[in-house]
Amino acid sequence: MKLDLLFAGIVTLFMITGIVLSDVSPNQTQNTTIYALVDLSGDWSSMGNCTLPAMEVAAQDVNSYLKETGSSKRVVLMVEDSGTNPTKALEGFQNLTQNGARVIIAATTSEELKAIKDYADDNGIIIIGAGSTAPSLAIPDDNIIRLIPDDTNQGFAIAQIFKRENISKVVPINRGDKWGDDLLNAAAKSLEANGGTMLKGVRYSPGTNFSSEAKALSSLVKDAKMNYGSDNVGVYLVSLDEAGSILALVADDPELSSVKWFGSDGTAGLKSISENRSLAQFAIKTDFICPIGAVPLGFRDNDDYKRVANSIRNRTTSEPLIYSIAAYDAFWATWESIMLSESLGSNDLKEILTHTINRYLGITGLLKLNSAEDREYVFYDLMAVKEENGSYSWKSVGGVELWDQSLWKYLDRQTLFM
Repeated sequence: MKLDLLFAGIVTLFMITGIVLSDVSPNQTQNTTIYALVDLSGDWSSMGNCTLPAMEVAAQDVNSYLKETGSSKRVVLMVEDSGTNPTKALEGFQNLTQNGARVIIAATTSEELKAIKDYADDNGIIIIGAGSTAPSLAIPDDNIIRLIPDDTNQGFAIAQIFKRENISKVVPINRGDKWGDDLLNAAAKSLEANGGTMLKGVRYSPGTNFSSEAKALSSLVKDAKMNYGSDNVGVYLVSLDEAGSILALVADDPELSSVKWFGSDGTAGLKSISENRSLAQFAIKTDFICPIGAVPLGFRDNDDYKRVANSIRNRTTSEPLIYSIAAYDAFWATWESIMLSESLGSNDLKEILTHTINRYLGITGLLKLNSAEDREYVFYDLMAVKEENGSYSWKSVGGVELWDQSLWKYLDRQTLFM
């Protein structure tokens, strides 16, 4: 097995710090536990159930590496289900800390991350985020390190797509939580900077049946079309797994099916849309485009990326997205940092984690952090549902590469796959 990109950094650091991997007799296995909080149920379970296999593969790979080096040390994974629920997330987080966690990989929504943040700060627990993207949680010097870029970037990316599609008036329907509100605000700011307008929209509470929201959205779109013309108006859907239920209520609405639709990373790749014929046809009819953070192009041909991605596909029949793949890198970086902390006799695990991650080349690329300790470099795939031989699936139709909001480029599908 070759994990050259990962092991190069690990071996170098082991040599520098003097870690000896074979310092335990073969009969004295010593386990290091890596702790994780994952949405295995609830409104983002589609992502969590791809994330868990990625971390399990990471644990297998670390243990294979340790075995190959002659070490009797091993890693084990302990997971709590956060249920896409802030209260349950806090309970699970506390359970993990009571079991000895100093670092917890949190593959959760931003609403859940907000719920556990104060407890983590008060108790000196470090969170490695592999799901949350809310800009309001991009806080320097707190205990959260996120391996996913914050949504000021996604808001910028979707605004460029609005502009390319000649949509200047956008009617939003968004999930009423930390993530949904923050992403909508980021998109509105960038849309307005391009001369467009985010019109009055619909904000819904998670867990509702959406029927009244669908009717309200139809009325708002009808008014917008009368005022600005159908060609200038689009709908922006900011939702998670509930998107399928929302689209089922609007697919036959003549007002809502006559304008272009746009989505987010919460809807990109959802099988509940692509595997439902009527919803897939609605997505095609409305040119439904969804940006999602993705692994940079140069890393998708890496053997280790392909191996982990194929493992997720085989176990879930879903396409792996950067949130699940980033959890693989998070596992490795966490384990390496714990080993370095023990070797150095240092209690400043946050400093070691930050140092390690900033120099880490994983299967998702360089993990370098910005001043708020969120991932700096951004690549977004633009996903849309396409039909082929009578079946429907999500395909990449382009991409947005973003170093910062003054230095970015759009990649069309031909460039992306040349």
